[in-house]
Amino acid sequence: MNLRQRLGAILATVSLAAVAACSSPEQAPDTAGDGASASASDNADAAIAKDLDRAVEAVSKDYDAKVGVAIAAGNQKISAGDKGEGPAWSTIKVPIAITALQDGADPSLVDLAIKESDNDAAYALWSQVQWEEGEASEAVEKLLREHSSKASIEEGSFGYATWPLQEQANFGAQLPCIKEAEYVHEVLNDIVEWQNVGLSKHTSTRAKSGWGLDENSDDYTFRQFGVHEKDGKRVGVALSVIVEGEDYENGSAAIDDLADDVLKAIDKAIADEKLETDSTCKDG
Repeated sequence: MNLRQRLGAILATVSLAAVAACSSPEQAPDTAGDGASASASDNADAAIAKDLDRAVEAVSKDYDAKVGVAIAAGNQKISAGDKGEGPAWSTIKVPIAITALQDGADPSLVDLAIKESDNDAAYALWSQVQWEEGEASEAVEKLLREHSSKASIEEGSFGYATWPLQEQANFGAQLPCIKEAEYVHEVLNDIVEWQNVGLSKHTSTRAKSGWGLDENSDDYTFRQFGVHEKDGKRVGVALSVIVEGEDYENGSAAIDDLADDVLKAIDKAIADEKLETDSTCKDG
């Protein structure tokens, strides 16, 4: 039986709920204010925050977009602009894939769900977790909590999960240290060409994109999150661009520019020793 046949068998044997409406999650703690934020008394954080603010303002002006960014490095959590409290779209497939692998999922499904952002494969992974755990949303949320992040996921509506940018960046910083995530971390480095935009274009960064149209507001959101690894050190990064109407090309172009500016700011902060980046993973 080939992969597509196995995928069909999985989808046929497990009841899958359709993606429905946006969830109404508890909000993540506000760490940003109106601009960039972190520890207000920390001059290093303030300098990085200023660079992130400039990146957000530039892309917002150039693309008439609502823009947000968050980074996480050690104990430093810094964000600017929009907090990313709308749908996470396909970025949520990363923790779903990790949880499914913990429950014995076929890695070939991860290839499809992550590399190609294939929705059927993602549903199959979700169903694997549902079959093993009883409630997939709780299992995925538990994984996130165990790794310094949190999201609100409605059962059967995972595409509409609310996973704020800072929470995504927190998880991104932990990604290389999650034993069960080794394969996902590897696959994130092999995204299909037409999705190889923004953070994914940079060889030092492994990231997953997600995009979609909010039918309530007619806003088109392009999300990305992942981990930037530089000189053996790692920084979690999350980006969001919201443009009016369904416009993938405009959204991906804006993400390209935002990723370039943000990664330049991160690399500068690393070189100036203003980021307390992690270079090793804690045991246990």
